[in-house]
Amino acid sequence: MRASNRRPSPALAVAAVALFVALGGTSIAAVTAALPRNSVGTIQLKQNAVTSAKVRNGSLLRADFRRGQIPAGPRGAQGPAGPSEAYARFLNGPIAIPAALTTLANLSIPQAGSYVISAKTYITASTSGVTTCRLEAGSDFDQSQTYAQSAFPFALPLLVTHSFDAPGSVDLKCSATGTHQANFVKIAAIRVGTLANSG
Repeated sequence: MRASNRRPSPALAVAAVALFVALGGTSIAAVTAALPRNSVGTIQLKQNAVTSAKVRNGSLLRADFRRGQIPAGPRGAQGPAGPSEAYARFLNGPIAIPAALTTLANLSIPQAGSYVISAKTYITASTSGVTTCRLEAGSDFDQSQTYAQSAFPFALPLLVTHSFDAPGSVDLKCSATGTHQANFVKIAAIRVGTLANSG
């Protein structure tokens, strides 16, 4: 029997293509029906299908972990100190310095805390003698002396530190053995966070 060399008819070719498309669509529909979107979870995965070794470094975010799973890091460096307060008083003078130790000026400290306090005065003299000045804050004080003459005025600087438990005051007291005057008297107190006295 002789083999046929006839080509398939156009109708047969169209039918074959239609059958192929129909079968392919059915397969896709079957897969879609079996695995809907977002349907694969822990239960559907085989054991060790996803392991830590398969997760890329840096691919997880903090939101991927439960509270407490990420250990706290080391404590950071201490931040800068907060703002401090400063109080000052200024008297031009001249203020006559008596023979007995007397308060020439004082500065009110409105709140408790640790303070670095400085004072200075410019001493002038009509007659020669010794001027003694003392800066007092509670039980803490600083004292300085100078021999003043009419042609040789002298500046006296003073510095004291003190921790006030409550509002208080700082006093500048002076005495003189001659006729002396205090000029440009200034007292300043700066509150600090930490105060350590040594010596």
